[in-house]
Amino acid sequence: MDIGRLNINIKGIASTGFNGNHVVFEEIETRLGILIPDDYVSFIRTVDGGHPEIGSFVVPGSSPENFFDVSWFYSFANPQVENIQRAIDRWANVLGPRNLPIGKDGGGNQIYLNFNEPVVSVWLYLHDENGAKIKVADSFEAFIAGLTANPDFI
Repeated sequence: MDIGRLNINIKGIASTGFNGNHVVFEEIETRLGILIPDDYVSFIRTVDGGHPEIGSFVVPGSSPENFFDVSWFYSFANPQVENIQRAIDRWANVLGPRNLPIGKDGGGNQIYLNFNEPVVSVWLYLHDENGAKIKVADSFEAFIAGLTANPDFI
């Protein structure tokens, strides 16, 4: 998984990897009744939240012009980025059980890991479209691999 190509930063400074207490992963797993996938843990250990410069994705089955941008990935311990525990507090009831919010777009739509399928997948919750939930990738690693530069910013 090539995380470096995303250039995840906080106010223009490269985001650092997780440096908090690892118990936070276990707390979230217990709280949601899940096992956080290794690829996502590796991501957080490399960049604990932030804004990706390469972060656009198209919803499968839609037109290429219908893209979304990851505005922020949530953090486990970085105080400069919205904390994943607060995101869970805010969105757990809306996303439903066994779903972990991992980031959001500029409009507040949630990007989350869905643990309710045989393989953990990435979904988009569109709060401004009657709560539509759309699968966007078959795994976190596939989601990261599929992120592209926003064509409007090139």
